[in-house]
Amino acid sequence: MSENVLEALRAAINSHDPERVAACFTDDFLSERPLRPHEGFTGNKTVLQNWTGILTGLPDLHAEILRHSRNGREIWSEWEMRGTNPAGVTTLLRGPVIVTSRDDLIAWARFYLDPVNLAEETAITVSDVVAAPADRIFELLCHPDRHHEIDASGMVRHAETHRPVTALGDAFTMAMHHDQVGDYRTESHVVVFEPGLAIGWAPSEPGSPPLGQRFVWRLTPIDHDRTKVTQTYDWSAVTHPPAIAALPVLSAEDLAGSLRLLAEALA
Repeated sequence: MSENVLEALRAAINSHDPERVAACFTDDFLSERPLRPHEGFTGNKTVLQNWTGILTGLPDLHAEILRHSRNGREIWSEWEMRGTNPAGVTTLLRGPVIVTSRDDLIAWARFYLDPVNLAEETAITVSDVVAAPADRIFELLCHPDRHHEIDASGMVRHAETHRPVTALGDAFTMAMHHDQVGDYRTESHVVVFEPGLAIGWAPSEPGSPPLGQRFVWRLTPIDHDRTKVTQTYDWSAVTHPPAIAALPVLSAEDLAGSLRLLAEALA
């Protein structure tokens, strides 16, 4: 087995052409993520899908092989990848990758690449006082059908789940749109539920576990008709490289805009 498969992959990544990256893998390529088994997959069609997302989010991505060594049929290597997303946030991935090859293509790999904490923010929090009692605010937040009313990002289209959230562990589906990826759907899992005080959800692709983003709203009553509303967007738990490349998906201005829309919806 030739170490040339690693160099071919490095060159393909640095060409920023996702089809060239996918061409480095066999049709039946098997990818394993031992620390996150649900992120494993089979087939180079998924390689193309993943790398299209990564290179869209990190258009200047640069990959380096720091060292490599052969162990029987396996090639062990250490990689570093660095890129900047359109919001100006730098993403750095480091870790080992183990591969085997067939016909000069990568047939199997175990990826241990993970994001490096560069001491940049991984959460945004905004607060404002809304002229409405906490129970009215909480009721609105529990209804996915009303979430488009408080979305300042323009990504939320409409709810596909028309029942209110009533408990921790509930899930609801939303139709979404993003200029870079087009129309898509999310399935949000309720991870915080304190009646009248707090609600939060973690979005995922339908049928898949959450990717690691959380959106939490906390309500602090000031008096009968005024409530301090605090919204936190936290992406610190995201590890999937295609998702990391696009983070953060919202800005502080987007969150503040949602608070303004919330006040208008309850006026």
